[in-house]
Amino acid sequence: IEGRIRPVLGAMPLAKLGADTIDEAYRRWLDDGLSPTTVHKFHCILSASLNQGVKWGWIDRAPTDRASPPSPTNRAMKVPTPAQLSALVTAAEDEDPVLATAIALAALTGVRRGELIALRWSDVDLDVGRVMVARSVTLASGRLHEGPTKTHQARQIALDEVSTEVLRRRWDYMVDLSERAESPLVEDPYVLSYNANSGRPVGPDTFTHRFGALCRKMEAQAAKRAKVSRARLLQGERWPYRFHDLRHFSVTTLIAAGVDVRTVAERHGHAQATMTLNRYAHALPERDRAAAGILGKALSPTRSG
Repeated sequence: IEGRIRPVLGAMPLAKLGADTIDEAYRRWLDDGLSPTTVHKFHCILSASLNQGVKWGWIDRAPTDRASPPSPTNRAMKVPTPAQLSALVTAAEDEDPVLATAIALAALTGVRRGELIALRWSDVDLDVGRVMVARSVTLASGRLHEGPTKTHQARQIALDEVSTEVLRRRWDYMVDLSERAESPLVEDPYVLSYNANSGRPVGPDTFTHRFGALCRKMEAQAAKRAKVSRARLLQGERWPYRFHDLRHFSVTTLIAAGVDVRTVAERHGHAQATMTLNRYAHALPERDRAAAGILGKALSPTRSG
């Protein structure tokens, strides 16, 4: 609302707000590079707000009823391979250890970007191997805001040995940096911070931009090895990933391994298991083939001895 809707439509009096003005806003957002799905979400926000205005008697009819928002589209899911993830973490470790830790934790736990940024060490129990996800950091009007998770529910996530080791190494790095900078850690430091005292979380867009730059760097290196332009790289040699795709990696890997959908949904903070199925089942053709084989065996004629 603050970053997109208010700057474009906020000064428009309700009495003069027409469908043509709203459609122009949709076109502007699309021209800015936003996806049809994102613009459709903006339409839903506007529609809900204007219909509330109708209930209050401020306007007779919501102009969004006559507007033409773009239809939401399902973006083809792109999930990095385990080898690519390992390469990303290794590449980031020397130049940006905070990003390296974020990549590893995002892939291993599947937490959302804002939830990962909001983690404090009081949320982590390395002895038990658990982390509490209870908050999320967002950016609005140029300021960081800490609030509840997307579903407004806290959840506990079990940590495996690799995740625990990543966090132990992160703690050791923070303590060493704090001592060298002579900047004592704050009372409850953030797990991921570029400040020596770990008193300020990373900005949400920081990981997005730095991860994108890292993927472009990996793709450029692949093109150099193949002695071709980036545009001529084969599909398997490309690095078209977003930071959010690390969450996709976590979900799809667990489902492909046979973990039940309800457990996967609870671990990743999905409101309902049906959302997990609808969003991720199509990305797992090998599970579909396995299901077909099971059904075929169940319905095959019984052979007499």
